Amino acid sequence: MIASKLPAAIIGLGKTGISVAKFFKKNKIEFKAYDTRKDLDLTDGIKKNIKEENIILGPLENKLIASHDNFIVSPGVCLKKDFIEKINSQNKNIQTDVDIFDSYNRKKIVCVTGSNGKTSVTLILEYMLKFLGKKVAAGGNVGTPVLELLYNDYEYHILELSSFQLEMTKKIQCDVSLITNITPDHLDRHKNFENYKKIKHKIFLNSNSIVINRTDRNINVKNAPLHYSFGCDTAPNKSSFGIVKIDSTNYIVQGSEKILSENEIKLIGRHNLENICASLAVINILNLDLEKAVEGIKDFKSIQHRMEKFCEKNKISWINDSKSTNIESTISAVKSISGNIILILGGRSKTNNYDKLQEVLQNKSVFLILYGECKKLLNENIKIKKNKVLVEDIKSAVDEAYKIAKSIPKFDEKKITILLSPACSSFDMYSSFEERGDHFKNEVLKKHG
Repeated sequence: MIASKLPAAIIGLGKTGISVAKFFKKNKIEFKAYDTRKDLDLTDGIKKNIKEENIILGPLENKLIASHDNFIVSPGVCLKKDFIEKINSQNKNIQTDVDIFDSYNRKKIVCVTGSNGKTSVTLILEYMLKFLGKKVAAGGNVGTPVLELLYNDYEYHILELSSFQLEMTKKIQCDVSLITNITPDHLDRHKNFENYKKIKHKIFLNSNSIVINRTDRNINVKNAPLHYSFGCDTAPNKSSFGIVKIDSTNYIVQGSEKILSENEIKLIGRHNLENICASLAVINILNLDLEKAVEGIKDFKSIQHRMEKFCEKNKISWINDSKSTNIESTISAVKSISGNIILILGGRSKTNNYDKLQEVLQNKSVFLILYGECKKLLNENIKIKKNKVLVEDIKSAVDEAYKIAKSIPKFDEKKITILLSPACSSFDMYSSFEERGDHFKNEVLKKHG
């Protein structure tokens, strides 16, 4: 932050904003807190860290700029262009909790971003490092605000950073940074795909080493520092990780050496093999025990809301993949499942183009259940004539899915999987994909008593 006698301004009082207020209070930094929600519930977390007279609710007005030199913006807040320009024109400072973290942190940092797989890679890395006996914690978009990590003596910090977090962040010094993949997402906020890609690539700017997905053409490593790679193809050298198929079994390879079979892990899907490849590349860069890390990942179980098989009864498997909020993620989920699939899609759409998803579905034995705000849009754009039904909500979707599963003839020996992988955001009915996934699981478990 720039030196100033004026209090700092915290913009946004969600989880991130509260963590900044707690950090400022602990470090005796004066501040005021703003939130555009007039009816914001002043929770115990807010009251504990912020004096009520320092909380201002309602629209952000340009006149408040004169009262502050430092503005700390939460990732969920999208500032208007003229507001940002006015701050910049007066040589004032806009930054994020990640910038503040960067200025105080003295431990090793691994930063992870990507359109899909970033949470999985973050948590796999945290698990591997713990298995290797390291003091490590994950934070950022994965749940724990980054400033909370500074209160404990960790050796390693693994930060998952979304495009919303990277957009306003000025600098984050990484030992290793990683982009899992880049596909169009959040274009309602970032305006176009080029802007979105540029924001994602900010993670490479101050990194000692980088890890890239070499099969993703949207990742640009021109003028990048020393880099290592992973991918769903064969690995070109000993510094790279990849996937090969031998006698119908997928193996992770380092260079030409097989190091792990898909049959040795609990995670579902080829995309999770890619996530493990990315994680192993980081372990390799950090010069840690790769062989032991490979051994450890064999016991890593599914992540909540990401291909989470939580119920199996009467030869029917139920999988919660509520975290799949875009088409590419749902495609990965569908591709990883064989047999009869009853797929629940819906929520708030991020696109009008479902051609890629339709192409994958046409090659599968699939029944579609469409729910929520965009069910009619999905119905119009996914042109599968049979095996498609529209319902209102998740409860109705669960009821319909169970009915369809029971109607599949007993002589059909293919396994039956009921998959919630919405390909849409949750914000039509829920505050988060976690809330949606929990509701789905509760409805299923009630049915199976």
